[in-house]
Amino acid sequence: MNFPFFLNSITKLKEIPLPGQKAHLEMSSYERLNYLNNNIDYEKNAKKASVLICVYANHQGNACFALMERPVNKDVHSGQICLPGGKKEAFDGSNWITSIRETQEELGLDAKKMKFIKALTSIYIPPSNFIVYPFISLYEKKPIFKIDKNEVEKVFDVPFKSLLNDLSQIKIKISNKYMNENNVPAFKFNDNIVWGATAMILSEFKFLLKLIKT
Repeated sequence: MNFPFFLNSITKLKEIPLPGQKAHLEMSSYERLNYLNNNIDYEKNAKKASVLICVYANHQGNACFALMERPVNKDVHSGQICLPGGKKEAFDGSNWITSIRETQEELGLDAKKMKFIKALTSIYIPPSNFIVYPFISLYEKKPIFKIDKNEVEKVFDVPFKSLLNDLSQIKIKISNKYMNENNVPAFKFNDNIVWGATAMILSEFKFLLKLIKT
């Protein structure tokens, strides 16, 4: 999808109802579903965070968004591929503000140039006990990333065509300190594997992108 087409489709994108759980389920692990079914009050004491799908044009003029890899450390999501974002602070006026502030801090983008497009369906992450609020934003020029190396190992572009390609959806084995499961749904973008909450958020975004193409 080229960037001008996306720009012309923003009004339509804003009007499309969110699929919510329908899209999330497509990329959910069995262990996650089992946990949520057995812990109906899981959101009661959850912390809040926000992430951002920041859309811009790459050098070929195609619409894309940024993903990043976390450094390997003692964090529960160590080494994982994710969207930029983080914990909501007391001084954040809204979940949207959290998403653009964190993106500016982690990737060095100018929060003032991030134009709100749409909020996606919130999602709960059991291992870290966070409810995450995802947003879509527009960044009208090719960004120059200046990453915070304490938070980010690398950042890379994902063209929309890669997300829309059904061959990017695979199944993987995950074995870590909080889950051990075969056939976990994931996206593969080149050599980058995306699973868990990030994959579920991107699944909803993919659903919306398919509809604006029709």
